Amino acid sequence: MDNLWLLTEERPKQSVVLQIVEMYCKDFDDKITEHSEIKILPHIENGFFKFVYEIEGLSVAKANKIYIKTVSGNSSFLDFLLFKQEKAPVEGCSTDNLIMAIEETKTSDDESRNTGVYQRGSKFVYITPYYQNVKLYMLYNEELEARESKKPSDTSVFGTNILLTLGVTIVGKDTSKWFKPFESLDELIRFKAGMRQPPAGNVPITIKKFDDRIEVSGRLAKPADAGNIGHDPNIGALSMISGCIRKLGWKKDIVITMHGVTQKYVNNTRGKNKFLYICSILGMRLEGITMPKNVSMPDLYWHYEKKSEKMADILLHVQTMYHGMYCVYENHAGCERGYFRTKHGRLVTLPKKDRNGINLYLPDVVLYDEDTNYILLVEGKMLSTLDKGIAEIENYDSIEQEYIYPEYKDVKIMRCVSIFGGNCTKIPHEKVLFYLADNGRIIINKNAPQCIRKAFEGTGVVI
Repeated sequence: MDNLWLLTEERPKQSVVLQIVEMYCKDFDDKITEHSEIKILPHIENGFFKFVYEIEGLSVAKANKIYIKTVSGNSSFLDFLLFKQEKAPVEGCSTDNLIMAIEETKTSDDESRNTGVYQRGSKFVYITPYYQNVKLYMLYNEELEARESKKPSDTSVFGTNILLTLGVTIVGKDTSKWFKPFESLDELIRFKAGMRQPPAGNVPITIKKFDDRIEVSGRLAKPADAGNIGHDPNIGALSMISGCIRKLGWKKDIVITMHGVTQKYVNNTRGKNKFLYICSILGMRLEGITMPKNVSMPDLYWHYEKKSEKMADILLHVQTMYHGMYCVYENHAGCERGYFRTKHGRLVTLPKKDRNGINLYLPDVVLYDEDTNYILLVEGKMLSTLDKGIAEIENYDSIEQEYIYPEYKDVKIMRCVSIFGGNCTKIPHEKVLFYLADNGRIIINKNAPQCIRKAFEGTGVVI
């Protein structure tokens, strides 16, 4: 019998897994047969992590098990890929059965006018050469209170309407009141022309149709005089707009104007650039630029992750969740930044600077054990960057003094490092709490607090 395989760069969350499974059931004629407390359990056998997580407490009629594996994209990658097949997907295998590709965001219209809808838009275009017939989704997983009664910004409406036009299913946001797909190219152009212009000095995004081309203006350079392709929201916006123009039937040239990109920069990329890949996919060009010929996209859309520090700190995070600990803050490498959770459950967005205007240094994960009133500040690193991790944990004074102690009062705090990589047979440094070897071997520091020891009891892990 087939299994469901969820591949992701993110730290898997129970709520998101449930939403994805519900989406799958709705669109693929299946039904949930068990829904109790959902647990995401790592496979640990005789002290070795098998680099797969299994879902407990949630099952469906037409699949045996639900598994999660950690992957990374080779360029622009959607957050979740769901496969339905017996065995784990194989890197680059064209016969694997990918049925859903999902982007998850918690960014609301209140938090950011541009980021939520534009910044991720290029991902839906980039996947098309690799998987042509997969269903696409944008999943809004709001952790902060949403205000759906409030009329969204023109930017939000425009971007969401483009996603709908591109065939993306929107989940977790009511699209019935404010949003609808564009029915024609002229409607797209009229809507954009009616939007509020940016402040003076900024390059507006405009769409102008001529007999032989459509010109879309938008600055790609960041800073404005850098000559590079670095303006992520506009990369997303121009990708989405151009994808929508193609979807609505335009076959002739699409030219990006007022972009600020130099020929030297384009030449130096040798065609290896996310936006240039999308230009190749959609047949776009930059005004005044000789576009690279024979742009070669990465062979693989994704690969199993074997070189990221997050392999260790995500495993530590997930394993402790079911043994009395909860996450106060998470910022796993390459994953979406979380909120700071107060002792009373309130979620706070942490600033980039502390109260003295100095960069606020943040661990990869902060874990709290209520029974022992113990907090662990964990910095994730590869074995090759161990020394850097040891140095970085000395910079946590501000988060402790400004956020942790005011909320958690007389809490005991341990600063420590989690390490992934190599093949050590013992803890490589006294400050390393948790070690995960390339082959899956787990070693825990003999001085680890009881809450960590308790979390790994019965797994065969060496302490």
